[in-house]
Amino acid sequence: MNTQVIALIVFAVLAVVILLQLYNVLGRKAGFRPEEKPAGPKGEELDAAVRAERVPEAMRMPNLETLKTRDTNFNEINFLEKARETYEQVVIAFHKGELDAIKDKLSERVMSSFSQAVSQRASASKDTVSFVDAPKADLDLIDFKEDLAQIRVRFLSELAYEDVVVPGETAEAAVPVTASDKKAEPVRPHRTYKRTAEYWTFQKAMKNPANPWLLTKVEAAKA
Repeated sequence: MNTQVIALIVFAVLAVVILLQLYNVLGRKAGFRPEEKPAGPKGEELDAAVRAERVPEAMRMPNLETLKTRDTNFNEINFLEKARETYEQVVIAFHKGELDAIKDKLSERVMSSFSQAVSQRASASKDTVSFVDAPKADLDLIDFKEDLAQIRVRFLSELAYEDVVVPGETAEAAVPVTASDKKAEPVRPHRTYKRTAEYWTFQKAMKNPANPWLLTKVEAAKA
């Protein structure tokens, strides 16, 4: 019996030693090893995915999708480009007092208001106006009133006003010639700048998709 017990103890010790050696060589496997983890997206790929998931600011505007449903040809980017063109044309035409060129872009009420303002001027404008840079245009509000769709656009712009110089008259009066051998320097027109921020509301009757967007209201906005 003593011999059998001793033999069992020896075999048990050998088994423990063998298991310890196997453990040290193979180690334990707990969870994923670094080389076994699935490769995640790289930094650039992750940034691209995040950007793709972001919704443009205009797409989150209330009633935009409703407007697109009712007018399948509506595109907010094209609309803003045309609104910017209308803004530039109307501002310059109003300054010149030439409203006939833009009357197809104005509602009757706005056309009447502009005409009255032009007729009340003391005299014709003696300066020219131009835009320093392209005006900034942003969608501000989309609303519906029965069959009418209204879009309010916020415009930010900087205008340059330049005095008109009449050759001969202004130059001689402003720069006298003191010596016969000296020529009078040409008069440089005076220029002033003005920044403006306005809300312009455009309206369209939805019954006919071919109806144009007309300017129906002009309001001051905070710059």
